[in-house]
Amino acid sequence: MTSRILIRCITLAGAVIAAGALHAGPAEDVQEADTLLRTGDVPGAMALLRRAADQEHPLAMARLGDLLRAAEFETEAVVLYRKSAERGDPAGQVGLGRAYADGAGVPKDGARAVELYRQAEQQNYAPAFDALARAYRSGTLGLPRDLQKAEAYQRKADAAGKASLAGAAK
Repeated sequence: MTSRILIRCITLAGAVIAAGALHAGPAEDVQEADTLLRTGDVPGAMALLRRAADQEHPLAMARLGDLLRAAEFETEAVVLYRKSAERGDPAGQVGLGRAYADGAGVPKDGARAVELYRQAEQQNYAPAFDALARAYRSGTLGLPRDLQKAEAYQRKADAAGKASLAGAAK
């Protein structure tokens, strides 16, 4: 009888360990969330991003911030963008920059938006180049209207986006 109980305990412990090993880490949660978003499962994606963000994953924080901002939860989005940006994540820097550019969840501040876009630009992040291209094209965020700079930034955005897609395909 005692050996049966011991075998059951060992089997149960093995199952618990195996179940824990199957749980994905935060990076895998972000990848799975991206897949769910492409299929339209926003609640499922949000749950995975929330779990990864709770584990301090900067990209998860930024992506969850994007979803919250789209749902008009700007204050919550800014908290996540700020945490992500403080960890040096370019998606968080651009998200927080957009919030400052639009005055969404923070006071409108074009200079702060440009500063954040430039931080992400240093990491060759396509959305940062795109944001700067738009600002130069329209002469907003305290930048002068400069179509040559706008075109140069647009070329950088296109090149960085293609490089990102090529890297994702590998």
